[in-house]
This record gives sequence, structure tokens and C-alpha cells, in this order.
Amino acid sequence: METVVITGSRIAVQTAYDAPTPVTVVGAQDIQLSGTVNVENLLQQSPQFLPSTNGGSTGNTVQANGDSGAAWLNLRGLGEVRNLVLVNGRRFAIQGTRLTTDINTIPATLIQRTEVVTGGNSAVYGSDAISGVVNFVMKQDFEGVQAGAQYMFDQFTVSPTYNFDVTMGGNFDHDKGNLVMALNYMSRKGFTQPDHGGWTNVQYTDSCVTSGTYSTNAPGTRQFYTDPQTGATTSNVGANCVAAGGLNGFTTGGSGDTPNGYIKSMTTYANASPALQALYATAGLTKMTGDGFIFTNTGAATPGTYRLRDANTDVYNLIATNYMQVPNQRWMLNTFGHYDFNKYVKAYAEFHFSSNTVTAQLTPSSMGSQMLFNTHNPAFSPALQAVMDYLDQHETGTSTITAGTATYTNAPNDGRVALTAGKRYVENGMRRQVANRVAWRFAGGFKGEIGSVSDSFLKDLSYDFYYTYSRTQETDNQSGSLSKSKIQANVLASTNGGTPLCDLFGLGALSQACVNAITVNSTVGTIAEMQDANLSFTGTAFDLPAGPVQFALGGEWRYTMARYTPDMYTASGDVAGLNAALPTSGAMVSHEIYGEVRVPVLKDLPLIDSFSVNSAFRYSDYNLNAAKGIWTWSFGADWRIIPDVTVRGQYQRATRAPNVGELWGGSASNTSPTLNDPCGAKSATQTAAVRALCVAQGVADANVFTSAVQGNSDLVRYASGGNPNLKPETADTITLGVVFQPEALPGLATSIDFYSIQVKDMIGALAGGAGGVLDRCFSQTDPNNLYCQQIHRVNGALVGGTGYVNAANANIAGSKTQGFDLNAQYSFDVDYGLFGSKSKVDVGTAWNWTLELVSLPDITQPNVKSNCAGAYGNTYCYYEPTPRMKSTTHVTWNDGPLTLNLKMRFIDSVMLDKYLVPLRRGATGLSPVNYVRPKLPAMYYFDLAASYDVNDNIQVYGGINNLFSKDPPILGSAASYANSFPATYDALGRVTFIGIKAKTN
Repeated sequence: METVVITGSRIAVQTAYDAPTPVTVVGAQDIQLSGTVNVENLLQQSPQFLPSTNGGSTGNTVQANGDSGAAWLNLRGLGEVRNLVLVNGRRFAIQGTRLTTDINTIPATLIQRTEVVTGGNSAVYGSDAISGVVNFVMKQDFEGVQAGAQYMFDQFTVSPTYNFDVTMGGNFDHDKGNLVMALNYMSRKGFTQPDHGGWTNVQYTDSCVTSGTYSTNAPGTRQFYTDPQTGATTSNVGANCVAAGGLNGFTTGGSGDTPNGYIKSMTTYANASPALQALYATAGLTKMTGDGFIFTNTGAATPGTYRLRDANTDVYNLIATNYMQVPNQRWMLNTFGHYDFNKYVKAYAEFHFSSNTVTAQLTPSSMGSQMLFNTHNPAFSPALQAVMDYLDQHETGTSTITAGTATYTNAPNDGRVALTAGKRYVENGMRRQVANRVAWRFAGGFKGEIGSVSDSFLKDLSYDFYYTYSRTQETDNQSGSLSKSKIQANVLASTNGGTPLCDLFGLGALSQACVNAITVNSTVGTIAEMQDANLSFTGTAFDLPAGPVQFALGGEWRYTMARYTPDMYTASGDVAGLNAALPTSGAMVSHEIYGEVRVPVLKDLPLIDSFSVNSAFRYSDYNLNAAKGIWTWSFGADWRIIPDVTVRGQYQRATRAPNVGELWGGSASNTSPTLNDPCGAKSATQTAAVRALCVAQGVADANVFTSAVQGNSDLVRYASGGNPNLKPETADTITLGVVFQPEALPGLATSIDFYSIQVKDMIGALAGGAGGVLDRCFSQTDPNNLYCQQIHRVNGALVGGTGYVNAANANIAGSKTQGFDLNAQYSFDVDYGLFGSKSKVDVGTAWNWTLELVSLPDITQPNVKSNCAGAYGNTYCYYEPTPRMKSTTHVTWNDGPLTLNLKMRFIDSVMLDKYLVPLRRGATGLSPVNYVRPKLPAMYYFDLAASYDVNDNIQVYGGINNLFSKDPPILGSAASYANSFPATYDALGRVTFIGIKAKTN
């Protein structure tokens, strides 16, 4: 029987069921009958994957470091950076500083099959293969011309997705060579959440609602009650809501930053002095709370009318213009060629070019922060100006106001007052980002037979040498942003009482001159590059009585580089509306050797049809401080008890080297006005235990808790961003399974495999920041604990000099997942057909049962861990739902030229992590009724598709996904996007597609 190389090993086997590690295969027919043109959509439906919230067709986000508009794979829920993507068994193009592969660059119509391998495969493929490997095997050796066109649209907006393909290929030089060229164009129209309508028209937010209006899929009426602890009137969710007769649900909500400018967080009327109360009364603010007041006039530079502000109802619909499906335009060219000089030398080459343009669209920018205003701003009425004069006169000392890159000094009686003011700058238009990602990749090499040293030693030898070069360049053009410093500069007039250029108060208050003055457009660029040279040898070392001992041996050199270059607005942090990001640049080189062996031990014995063992190793040496001499390995066994039943097991040690972003990402030295040194005068915990820790860190005893360490105006310095001393993550993977292929029932093949993946030294931000480092150091008594070691004092201080707190990335976390995979396929003939006397039925199913998905955010606190299997939410867990059970099942009927396919997708119910995780930790007194949507129901989706061969050259096909138009679970504040989880659940209703293929021979 012919053998093939299956992902997970360089040693050939007969089928995926014969592989030493579990392999799931998705074929070309599966892709076509799903209608997918973005292959990540299909794979994310597979049981082994969780979706990426910020990637794919629903990823309407603006991200730093080259990740905007990309689509990734998240295998086993361990993160996008912990699985390795291959094309034809070789690394593909990378993007961004995380060095991930954008699945948008994979041509769906050229895929012959996709092989998904569970567990670490670093010994075979190198770094990143912690959760597994996804290998896209492409169609090659094509002859003729084939053209295809597909049209897809959703139920509610009928927004089209067009896909066109042309593939040309042929043999040459007496069939010694073959060359294939494929062109692809894809255009996906975007639409906003209100375009979709229904439950995506407005944003929902968690709230106590009246019992009569409660619903699991629609907003209710807010119920207010008196909080028994504080005595305040509230509509917060929780046990108090239920005790007051309400239910925990959701209402319409939004952002407190509204187009009408507002002022909040002033001294409330109840807490004001008699003099200020009198001024409040004149200004109509006798009932003012911390919510402040909001302006209602529609003009500019006139005394504004205003009223008291209610933070519950004075909100802006944040999803009014947000894309629910992001527009995507893609051009792609792929070529594959090979030429067989003879059996000893066969040349091959691959070339890829793609240009992906993805547009994100968000609501207009907002800013709500402390700002300086003239006390006699013309937008303030005379009574309100009197309030501002009083506040200015009674300011306590000099303070500093920071606005982006600018700083201002505020002092009593200077005609200026510091106020917390906010506004949604609708006059500035929507925020948009157009991300264009261009990827190039070349792979070329030689392979062939070497021969044999002898008939009994080192025989059937072959070699394979290849070199790949890939480069991805992304340009993100961002518009609709605001400059914090320019806003502050333009709300102040040159004289108190003068008219500033920008009047923030009232709807439509901003003049065009103001908009022009404060608007900034920014451009950031990212380049990622990889070179990989690999030489391998395979063959038979010698023969044993049970069979040949097969081996693979090779070496690899790999270079990866990434550079992220923000413009001055993005890098400075002066942008309001988009996240700030610092420049990042770095490169890594690794030198590696690897080997693999498969040894048949026993054969043709009772209950041992065959028994073999296998092992692999890889030695990697990086040009990184903490990644010298890294070993990975694996060993396992296959025991075929009888021809029908095989038991297989594998143990693997895998690694992931830190990426450019983690090593060097935005490294910076910063100061913060909110950081207090526990050893300084601002310390809130001046105890003997804290004093002892301070002295242990080099602070003179006489200086502890004094301004000699930190005074009121001194700022603590800290380091953040990448850490060049990170060491690789490691993972131990165990797989153990049974394969059943009964000879008495041809066409049936089943497997069930247990897997366990434990990741150590996971990379993350240390303690969440400098404040967390200080808190965790001084909450312990050991001066040598991990967090105290990050405090680097100079002359006992962290201010004014070179002392600092290290809050950079660290190998601080861990994770573990365990579960079972079940795969089954059965093909059989039936004595019935529309186009003949017989037809064929194929039934396939794939299930995953996740026993646990445990995250350990801090290895120094091993008892604080979260089992997120069966949970959703981001309090303790990965945001997207992580169902315990997930499956796909299909029934395909092949009757001559007709193929019909019915597919069922199942997603198990999940519970809110805020309820489930504490319950698993042993918390008592928890009741589901005290939470909003404590449980999301199990979901069943049905997809129907068909294809028909009109003749030998023309095929038409089509289908409907989510046949019964099932809505996703609807949520409030816990939703990731569009009041649900559209990356996990079908949110577009029925999705219909039709297509045609035509070919010539």
C-alpha cells in the first residue's frame, strides 16, 4: 500500500489513523460544501479549536503591533501563538510582532486537505508547536484550466461576499515537470450592527430589571432599589437586586461619553460647604450628585443650558456605527512547480503573494478626563462661572494636569479650574482603520533518492533540502482620532473670559475650525520576515525481525525578524480614541538539529499483530539570553493488538521561544503619579513588617516612610514592555488512544484519544503592572520573593534617579488542558440511486470533551487557578465560551453527479465564570439567580449543501448554513461584541452560498 507523510512525523505511514499522534483531517470537499472562503471560519467550528475574539470576519478592532485585520487559529484554547501553521509541511509567512500566521493568506480553494495534530510537536517541527500543528496540504500536479465563482450572503443584510478563482497548470518536458498557477480575488462587504438589526441595534448592559420585563434575549425595564449597605439608590445586579424583588437582566445601555459635553465628579451638593451650596442653588445644582451635569444647548460660544446628569440614562449607543462584519478585499497569487531531473534530483518551488485589506470602523472618539478650563468660559452661565471661581479660589496648592504630551500647572486664583469633563466627538466623524497586509513567500528545494549503503544497512535513503523566505508588510492608516494635547490647548482662551477655539459643551458645539485643530490621522507600519533552511535525510537504518527500523535526521537554520513602527502620535500616547503603542524591533536566529526513529519490536504474535516504538529529539540554540541549548523530545508506542484494534500513546516535551513582541515589545521607562512606594512618605501601610522589607531592600531605617524615599510630588519610575531575558515556554503533552478499524465492517474507522497538555513558564505581564509588583512584594514577608526581586533601588529610592520597578514581561504563568477526542468515519454503499442502481453514504463525526482548561496566572500562587472548561467570561477565563463538549457530524450522500451533505454542529452549554470558577474553588453561598445569564444554552446548528456535476467539466454547488436561522445567546455587559459572542455562535442568521466551477482538460 502507498505510504504518505502525515503531519506529526517525517516517517511515512498509510493513513492518519496509523499516525503515532492523533490527526484530524478536513478534506477539500468539506471546505467546498461549507462555502467558506476564509478557512479560519471552518476550522474554528472544529471541536479542537476556540475562536479568536479579535480576529476573523467579526474582529472589528484596532490593534497594535501588526495584528489588525488578521485571522488566527486558537488550538485547544491555549492561544494563537502556541500552535504552528504549516503549508505542505513547511512554515508559512508570519505577521506582526507575535510572529503568527494570518489564515487570510491561505487559499481555501487550493487546499487538498488540512491535517490537525494534537499536542506538542516541537521535536519534529521546532518552536511554537505546543498545542499542536495545523498543516495545509495544497493541490499540486494540476493539468488544464479551472475557473470558479462563488456568491455568499447573509439573511438580514444580504451583504455579498464574492470569490473568484482561476487555476492553470500543465506538465512539460515529457511529464518530467509540472507548473501550476492560481489566482484568487475575494471581496466581502461589511455591515454595521444596526444594519443587522434586532438584538444588535443598541448596546445592552447588565442591570436589575423588573420581574415582569425580564427576558433572556431582550432588554427589560430598569428597577431601582435602596442598597442595604450604602443606602444609595441603585440598579446594580447581584443578590440585593433579587432581594428587592427584581431580577438580574439587562437593559439598553451605552457609553457615558455623550455628544453633549458634561462635567462630573465635582463636590456633590450634600458634601459642599454652605458657601458652595449657595452658589450651587443659584446655578440650579441643588440635587447634583457625582454624576454632575450635562449641557443641552445646540449652539457654540453662548452661555449653555444644562441639567443634572444621570449616568444610567445619559448614554451613547456605542455600537451605532460599529462593523459587525468587517469589509475584506483579497488578491492572491500562488504557484507550485516541480521538475524531476531523475530519481536522485527533483526540484520544487512554491511562490505566494497576497494583499489583504481589512477595514475597521468604530464610533466617534471620546475623551473623559481631568482638564483645565477658564473659569469664565463663555459656555458657562454667570451662575456657573461663579461656581468655577469659587472652586478656583479654594484649590489646595499647585497641581499638574497632564494632557497627552502636554503638561499644565494649576494653582489657586489663576482663573483656571481643573474639571473632569467628557464628550463624544461626533463632529469629528467615525474612527476608521484601513489595514493593508501584503505577504510574499518563496519556498524552493531539491529532494530525491540517495540509494543504499548496503542491502542490510542504511538503505532506501532519501534527502530533502529546502529554503523559504517570507515577508509580510502591513500598513495601518487610522483616521478620526483626536490629540489630547490639542484638545486641552484649544479649550483654553488666551484670557479668562475669552472665547476658546473649542467649545466642548452642547450638541454640535464643535466648529469646523476646532475639528481641524484637534483631529489627527496616523499611520503605523509593521514588517515581519522569516528565512528557513532545512536539510533532512530519511531511510531505513536496518531490518529487525518485526520490520524495518526507519529514521529521519536533519538540521535547520531559522531567522525571524519583526519591526513595528508607529508614527509620533501613536507612539507618544497623545491619541484619544486609539491605543498608544511604542516602537518594537528585534530578530532571532536559531540553529537546530533533529532526529526521529520508528522501531518495530514485535510482530505476528498472539494479541500482538505488531508493536513498535518511536522517538524524536531536537536541539535548538537561539541567539537569546535565556534560550541556549534547548532540548525537546518525544517517545511513544503503537500496539496493534489485532488488525482491527490499535493502541497508541505518545509523550512529548515541546517549547515555544518568546516572540519579538514579548522580548522587545514597546520597552520603555515610565513614571506614574498613581504609584506609591510602600517605603515612602505616601505609604498607606506603615507597619513593622513593611519597614523590615524596606530595610532589606537597602533603605536606611531612618528614611523609611519619609520623603527621603518618596515625597508627595515624587514619581516612581518603572520599566514595562518586553523582556530580553525571557526563557522559552515548555509543555509536556501526553496522548493515549485506541483506533478501531474492523475488517468485518469495511469503511468504518474510529479513534478515541485522551490528551493532556501542561504548559509551564508561560509569558505574561508581571503582576499586571508596577502597582501589582509593589503590592505582591509587600504583602509577603520574604524579601527574596519573586516580586521583591523586581524592585531595583538606587540609594534606597525609586524616584529621581535610575532606580525602578520592573513590570516587564516574565515567565510567570501556567496552563493545563485535558480531554478526549473522538473521530469516526463510515462509508457504505446502498442499493438505491437517482442516477443509477447504487449510491454511497459517508458518515463522519468529530467530538471533543474538555475535562479541564486550567489557567494559573501567577506561578507563585499555585492555589489561585481557574478551571475554565464549560465557562465563558473574562473575569477568570478566556473571553470566548469554552464548552466542555463540541462536535461536528455530517452525512453525505454521493449519487453519481449529485452530492448532498447535511452537517450538524453542536456547542455545549457554558456557565458564567464569575459563578462557576469560585464554585469550583469551593466557595459557598453562591446562587445562579444572583447573576446575569449564569448559563448559556447548548446550541445546535444544521447546514445543508449540495453539488451537481452538469458534465465532466462543469459543477454547480450551493448551500445554507444555520438552516433554521438560530439566534445566538444574547447578553449584556458580558458580551464580547454585538451583545453576544459572534466569533463562537452564528450571528448572521442563514448564510446562503452558490457557486460554479468549470474546467478544461
